[in-house]
Amino acid sequence: MDSWTEGLSTRERVRKIALSLTRPRSVNWIKNEADVASWDTTKDELERLVEYGQIKRVEDDSGNETQYRYGPNYRRRYLDRVEELAAGHTKDELRNEVAEIQEQIEVWQDSYDVDSLSELEDSVTDADLSSDEIRERNTVIRRWERSREMKRLVDHALSLYDDLESVTDPESGPRTSEAAQ
Repeated sequence: MDSWTEGLSTRERVRKIALSLTRPRSVNWIKNEADVASWDTTKDELERLVEYGQIKRVEDDSGNETQYRYGPNYRRRYLDRVEELAAGHTKDELRNEVAEIQEQIEVWQDSYDVDSLSELEDSVTDADLSSDEIRERNTVIRRWERSREMKRLVDHALSLYDDLESVTDPESGPRTSEAAQ
């Protein structure tokens, strides 16, 4: 089996690790994970990613000397996801996705006789529920939370759809009928 690092430059390996972070990590941790020999190269590439807004630098003052850790830029990831949705789907597909998500939420509301997620959360402590019913409700709560977040993403993609479509890509020209003008 080929190593994941095969065919990737040192900086590409650092980027691959840095962009997959789920929590802040030290330069040394990233250097080791990326299988990079040079601390300076790793640090330099991380600083470039910070400069471009791809990741965030966070102070770590757990020792005597302030050091930095590097972690995900959640705002950037969110906006990238919104842009991916708008670029990868039509308005009708996005509208249908919102409808499907809402339909699933309504099924949960009917199934558990609740009007909101918070009501379902409150129902978990009902004395009449078995442990299996509590686990089932906890599973639905997590799914409902994810559905609500996805609905928010799709809603943002829809609200920005026309603006994103009108943005000009310098290499390919306008993405709309502006090219014909």
